[in-house]
Amino acid sequence: MRFAEERSEIVKYGKYLYDRGLVSGTSGNISIKADEATMLITPSGACKGMLTVTDVIEVSIDDGRPLTDGKPSMETPFHLAFYRERKDVKAVIHTHPMYSTIFAVAGLRVFTSLTPEALLVLGREVPYVEYATPGSDDLAAGLKAAMGEATAFLLDKHGAITVGRTMKEAYHRMETLEFMAEMQYKLIAIEKGDPLPTDEIEKIMNLTH
Repeated sequence: MRFAEERSEIVKYGKYLYDRGLVSGTSGNISIKADEATMLITPSGACKGMLTVTDVIEVSIDDGRPLTDGKPSMETPFHLAFYRERKDVKAVIHTHPMYSTIFAVAGLRVFTSLTPEALLVLGREVPYVEYATPGSDDLAAGLKAAMGEATAFLLDKHGAITVGRTMKEAYHRMETLEFMAEMQYKLIAIEKGDPLPTDEIEKIMNLTH
C-alpha cells in the first residue's frame, strides 16, 4: 500500500482527536501531504476515532482528483488550498471542539497573547475567517485570503483549523487552541485576564527565531 506511514499517522491522530473530545460523531477532517503531488485525506462521513488505513483517500494536489476509491472529505478544497499556497504546511486538521466553536459561532476571536505558551505554539494571532458554505470554493478562497503565515484559524459559525510541518505539530496546535478558548471563556465569566505586555510579547516571539 502506498504511503503506509502517512496513512497510519492520520489514523493515529484521528483517534487522539476523538478520544480528547476535539471531534464528535463524524465531524472534522484530517489530511497530510504525502509527496509534492499527493494529499491523503479522511473520507466523507467517517468517525475520526474509528478509521483504518484503507479508509484514507489519495487526492491529486494539482487538480483535486481522487486517486483511490472512496469519497474524500467535503472540505477537500480548503485542504488543497493550504498545500498549494504554503510550502511549510504538511498537515491540516479541521475540528469542531466545544470552546473554539463557541467562539466561532459567537463571532469572537481567541487571543494568543494571554500566555507565553499560546504565543509560542500558535503565533501572534488566530485569524477569523468569514462564513462560507462548508465544502465550497468560497470557503477555500476565504482561507487562502486569510492564511498568511498563521497556524490556527477560526471559521465563522463552523469550527477550527490548525496546520503544521507534521501531524503532531498540527495536533498540538489544536489542543492548545481549544485550551486557550476554554480559558478565555472562563476568564470572560469572571471578568479577568489581561494580555501580556507588548515588550514581553516581542521577547517571547523572538524565542521562536
